[in-house]
Amino acid sequence: MKNQYFEQDVRFMSRKVSLLLVLSFTLFQDVSSAPSSKCEVKASCSESASCQITKNITVNPGLKIPPNCAINVRRKGNIHTWQQAKQQIGESKGSLDLVLQEKGKSKNGKYICQCTAVHFTRAVNLLWGSSSPNIISKDEKNELECVFSAWPLPAVVNWYKDKLPNTNRVRLPLMNGTKGIYQSLEKIRVNEEEAIRSVLRFPSGSEEHEGFYTCSVVDSIQGWSSNKSYMVQLIFICPLPQPPTTSTSMVSANKFSNVSLTCLVDSDETGCPDELHWYKNNDHVPLASSKKYNIVVKHTHSKCKQEFILNIFNVTKVDEGNYSCQWKCEYEDTTKASIVLKVSTWSTTGDISSS
Repeated sequence: MKNQYFEQDVRFMSRKVSLLLVLSFTLFQDVSSAPSSKCEVKASCSESASCQITKNITVNPGLKIPPNCAINVRRKGNIHTWQQAKQQIGESKGSLDLVLQEKGKSKNGKYICQCTAVHFTRAVNLLWGSSSPNIISKDEKNELECVFSAWPLPAVVNWYKDKLPNTNRVRLPLMNGTKGIYQSLEKIRVNEEEAIRSVLRFPSGSEEHEGFYTCSVVDSIQGWSSNKSYMVQLIFICPLPQPPTTSTSMVSANKFSNVSLTCLVDSDETGCPDELHWYKNNDHVPLASSKKYNIVVKHTHSKCKQEFILNIFNVTKVDEGNYSCQWKCEYEDTTKASIVLKVSTWSTTGDISSS
């Protein structure tokens, strides 16, 4: 339902921008269209009860002003664009940049005085963004934020996720609800300036949310465009390590086969575990890689998990027993998990795994 409301809001804001462009075009056709009317570019509307601002338009300050509108200044010089006109006329009142004032008589002889507020486009500017890197922990909610100013105010803020920074590949923006992530969008005022605030909200934290998130805005009207992006690195912090685990408590193997015993062990950003060892039965000396054994640590799809594997070659009855993997870390209790190996009298070749 949130996704539906968000999409409706975006479509509504987009229609408002489109309507603004249509009104701008219509205005330039209507200015001074009444009989005996006079159009003038000014800093403000005349202080008269009969002369009021009735319309608002947004223009690219680098474009030419309507040719049928006069500019009354002492040093006129070469004034062709809106920006040049403002430089000669001076500062306007309030948030508007200039005013188009139209005076004259209508077809029925009635006096007309109406003004149109002219607002210049303003490049997209990032006012605020969440700190980077940003931390997310297991089962904790988090959010990322971007605040942009511009004129006209952008209708859409897109978010993108990448595994690595500076990705040049073409990618689609995140859809609302993807992996429980939702975006909210609202208009706010920052220091008397209109801005748009986008918040990306995460559900209970998980490792799959780790990555580089980019909020991006593209703002445009005919003949003008501006864009801005901001990237935040989101880092997942591994939870406190738990004791090692095994997928089975017993492995059966035929004589002369090869066997792999696997423990799944936790790791974290502090460097734990400091030591990993395999032991047989009650021996106090850990097993070491040799012609009989091969001990390896294998990375998994998770940075918080590792596979600690003991490979035993050409097993016989002598190799039967209780094998335990031990996890050791400074300031933490030593923990372990065990697997019992049984060897039958039947001979075979091949590999057997406990994972």
